Amino acid sequence: MAKTIVIIIVFVVIGAIVFTAYIRETQPLTTYDTKHIQVGVTPLEVLIADTAEKRTQGLMGVTNLAKDAGMLFEFPDKAVRSFWNKNTYIDLDLLWIADGRVVGTSSLPAITKSGSIVTVSSEQAVDWVIEVNAGWAGKNRIRVGDGVE
Repeated sequence: MAKTIVIIIVFVVIGAIVFTAYIRETQPLTTYDTKHIQVGVTPLEVLIADTAEKRTQGLMGVTNLAKDAGMLFEFPDKAVRSFWNKNTYIDLDLLWIADGRVVGTSSLPAITKSGSIVTVSSEQAVDWVIEVNAGWAGKNRIRVGDGVE
């Protein structure tokens, strides 16, 4: 009887580990914290990429992003940043942020549209980068100098 209970417990633990790994692999955004911010006068809900692992993963593999949602990449220092579209399946706008202000924007096409890897870089040192759906910055009239809080 005790042996059967131990076997059941082992299977439950292994099942929980496998399930957790499956969820992390198939739904990677569930591991990110979220925060409500404002870019200029426009509210935005962002996933926070504040570790090297989360910044590396970014929105790779994501096939749909809510209308007023994005990802905020927080860096520990200011530097020129480069982003690529490897395994990125949605067109994106990138907002380059330094000291709480928009200092530039870039467009990054989905890998399925570009057919090859495209890299875009900030024109100056930044400490934050926000990725949003393509067209979001224009639709919301985001301009250089807008505050981000």
